[in-house]
Amino acid sequence: MNIRVLVADDDAFILRCYQRAFEASAPPGGNVALESLSEELFGPDSENFRQPTFDLVACSQGQVAVEQVTAAVTGGNRFDVVVLDVRMPPGINGVEAGARIRALDGDVPIIFVSGYSDVARDELERRIPPASKLHYFSKPLSFSDLANEVARIVGTARRE
Repeated sequence: MNIRVLVADDDAFILRCYQRAFEASAPPGGNVALESLSEELFGPDSENFRQPTFDLVACSQGQVAVEQVTAAVTGGNRFDVVVLDVRMPPGINGVEAGARIRALDGDVPIIFVSGYSDVARDELERRIPPASKLHYFSKPLSFSDLANEVARIVGTARRE
C-alpha cells in the first residue's frame, strides 16, 4: 500500500522527524517475506497486509499546504492524508489551512498535531466537518506511532 502524505509544520526539526519516521516505517523494498506469505494466504490482491510505503510531501506553512492540495487535486494525484500543525506562524494557521483543504478535497482525512490546547476538538469538528475524517495528536508525540496511525486511517478509509 502506497500512501501519499502531506505534512505541514513550521518547525524544521519536526519536519525532519516526520521524514525519518515515515522512511523508517517503510523500509526499501518492504518486507518481502511478509508480502510473499500474505499473497500465499490471501491472494495476490492482499495489499492491506503489506508493509505500507509513504510518499511524503513536507512544507512549513499552511498556505503552502493548501497550494499542494490544490495541485494534487487538479493533477488527479490526491493525498491520502494531511497532517497539520495547529500553529504555523506567519500566515494562516493549521485550522484555517484545514478548512481550505477540506473545501478542496472533502474526502481527505486530516490529522491535527499541536503542543497547545487552545483549539478544542469540537471547534475543529464544527469548522472542518465531518468529524469522522478528523484526528488529533498532542505533542510531544511518537512519530513512529503517528506513521502507524496514518497507515491505519488510510487503510480504513480505502475499505469504506
